[in-house]
Formats: sequence, C-alpha cells, structure tokens
Amino acid sequence: MWAVARVFANPRVAQLASRRFATKEQVAVTDVRKGMILRYDERYCQVKEWHAHKQGRGAAAYHVTYDELDTGKQRVQKFGSGVKLVKVEPDKQECQVMYVKGGGAEEKIVVLADDEYNEIEIPLARFIGYTTVNEGATAVLYKDDEEIVKIVVK
Repeated sequence: MWAVARVFANPRVAQLASRRFATKEQVAVTDVRKGMILRYDERYCQVKEWHAHKQGRGAAAYHVTYDELDTGKQRVQKFGSGVKLVKVEPDKQECQVMYVKGGGAEEKIVVLADDEYNEIEIPLARFIGYTTVNEGATAVLYKDDEEIVKIVVK
C-alpha cells in the first residue's frame, strides 16, 4: 500500500521540483553582455550591443544598445563604470494560441492556453513584430514572477 501511494505522489513532487523561478541579481555594467535581459527605468530590456569607450586618462564609459521588450524600440544608453544594473533570468512558459478576439489592432486580444489549460489574455500589441497570430501556434512567454517580460511565437 505504501509503495502505491509513493508512486502516485512522485509525479507531483517531480512537477514541483522541475518548476523554476525567475532570478534577479545586480551586475556591474562591465559584466553586461549581448542577449542579457535587464530591468532598467522600470522596463525590461534585452541587450543588443555593448562596448567600452575611454578617452585619455578619464574613466571608462559604457555604451549599451538595447531593445525595450514592451515596445520594441531600440535605444542607446551611456553608463559610467560604477553603475550596477538588475539582470533578470525569466521563467519560460510554453502556451498554445487558442483564438484572437476583438476589433482593431489596439483592441485585439490573443487568448492562450498554458499546460494546465488556464486561459491567459494578452493584447496583440505585446507580440512585437506580429500583426496577427495564427491559432494553434506555440507562444513562449518569458515571465518575471507574474509579469510578462517577452513573448516569442514559434
């Protein structure tokens, strides 16, 4: 009897053990690299390019080119050598697109189903680079706690 109960308990334990939680850590601007996701000015940004710039005997400055993940805009920011930024390693959650509802481009809502068939409603505007999303497509949500950082459609 005990062995049967243990067999049924293991899938739940394995599911909880495989869950990952988003991590945040402060990193110096000298440690920033291409592809990192940072939290800067209350926005999530993905680094596209990073390089140091030094003139003469002065302190080094660091130019970081990044994309704002909520708007898709590319920006360049100059940082001093002592600046620390928040690096985010988000959770990855695969969902399936069920349907798209609503009218104009601003009002369209994409309804996704996660692995437990919970519905998640996301405005189409958050799908940067997409004017429409096909039903049945797989969308990968990158989340920091419950906040959506980035969406990639496969």
